Amino acid sequence: MKFKHIPTFAALLSVTAILLQTTSCGFIIVNDMTPGEADAGAEAGVSSAVTESFTAEEYVPYVPTDLYSMSRLYLEELPERDYGGSVFFITTPSADYIDPDNTASVVSRLASERNEDVEEQFGVTLITSVADASTMLSELAQAVAADTYYTDLLMVPVYMVGNFRAADTLINMRTLPFFDIEQPYFNLESSDMTSGGYATYGVAGHASIAPSSLSAMFMNKTILEEAGTDPYAIYDSVAAGTWTWDQMLGYYEAVKTLNGERTAAGQSAYYTMTAQNTADRLPDLIFKAEGNDYVKTGRRTVPVIGYTLKSVQGAMDILAKFYNDQYAITDPTAGAVNCFSGGESAFLVDYLYIMSWMPGAKADWGVVPLPKGAETDEYRTLIANTELVFAVPENHTNGEVPAIILSALNAASYGYIYDEYVDYHMEEILRDNDSINMVDMILDTASFDFALAFGNAYPTIASATYRLVRDCAATNNLADYFNDRKTVAQGTMKEYFPLKH
Repeated sequence: MKFKHIPTFAALLSVTAILLQTTSCGFIIVNDMTPGEADAGAEAGVSSAVTESFTAEEYVPYVPTDLYSMSRLYLEELPERDYGGSVFFITTPSADYIDPDNTASVVSRLASERNEDVEEQFGVTLITSVADASTMLSELAQAVAADTYYTDLLMVPVYMVGNFRAADTLINMRTLPFFDIEQPYFNLESSDMTSGGYATYGVAGHASIAPSSLSAMFMNKTILEEAGTDPYAIYDSVAAGTWTWDQMLGYYEAVKTLNGERTAAGQSAYYTMTAQNTADRLPDLIFKAEGNDYVKTGRRTVPVIGYTLKSVQGAMDILAKFYNDQYAITDPTAGAVNCFSGGESAFLVDYLYIMSWMPGAKADWGVVPLPKGAETDEYRTLIANTELVFAVPENHTNGEVPAIILSALNAASYGYIYDEYVDYHMEEILRDNDSINMVDMILDTASFDFALAFGNAYPTIASATYRLVRDCAATNNLADYFNDRKTVAQGTMKEYFPLKH
């Protein structure tokens, strides 16, 4: 994790320049760098000599990691190839992040420049073809049956991976030459969660996981302060790795107590926990963030149900609280984002892209990762099952080409596109320096689950995992169905993902 705190006591002109560039109502809080923070500066690249001699009168500049240079080093490590200007086709349901037409946003512009770099280095022309997932599957299945070319690279929605696999249309990505799925520009969990038996059917990376598509928890600092709590302590807890659901529930209960006082005084109550764009998948987000997995899997592994009644009880109790709270909004049509931005709700779970909607928000808001179940856990943000993973058609005649271009697209995206995304929001949107660091951290929390990738194709898996948790979120009666559905799902996974080549 890299911190973007802007140090004080020097470079006032630089700070003023940053503030003058801000065109929205967002503002930057300039932090003092204390001797204790100098250690963190050393981790970010400040020399030990500088940090040891630091005094309150000295200016210690923020030294960022040059992620662009790192991405180009990863790109240079790939095999040298010149494909002579040949056309490389990518078929996807959406080209918004991989090959955007509109380059108005910084992310889109950098993605387009990234594509140009890959084209130049490998002598290819990248062409993106857009088709919905069902059409892709139908056309690819026909091409495989006829042993004809369809495309070089697929981008498949997570929820359709199982359908493509069931139709025998995807190559085992671990058999591709010159392909290292463990490189840092790929999300290793995504490859585990699209694996079963000896095969891996897809992988996500920095060229497919758009930064705006991650979910987060937004908080209204004014309401939390009125409830007698310190919202800024949440930032400290996140940084220390101690931001848990138990801690979050302490703030939540304080708001509920405040509501009692307000209603007794004839005032309007605040909304407590709200969700809008993520409302339908709120149970999945809390389930995963709390430290659970629907399915445990990986290469050379038969997938199995990954949770027990005991391990998931904490998540189910949290869900029951929210779904039975008269002051909570868990309905995607109820306008939770407007309620939050208007200063009417304490917490909102939604995608990072809603930040662009809130420069003029009445609420004094901040953003943090979803809490975790235990301090020893990692922060995890479950990727929506509509997000895309890379896959290669089963009948591709030269696996080297898609392997290298796929690696190149992700290597050339590594880190710096996310970093520029954070920088833009630092200057234009976010209202405190701590939230900048929080967004930076959230972008490192992308998580996947086998059930979301294969449940659509194998309904018995879905019925024992995400559908079951969603159905029982309000009633908290998972025990009534779990054992029977688990048994059936285990049988399905053993049958369709056995340990054989």
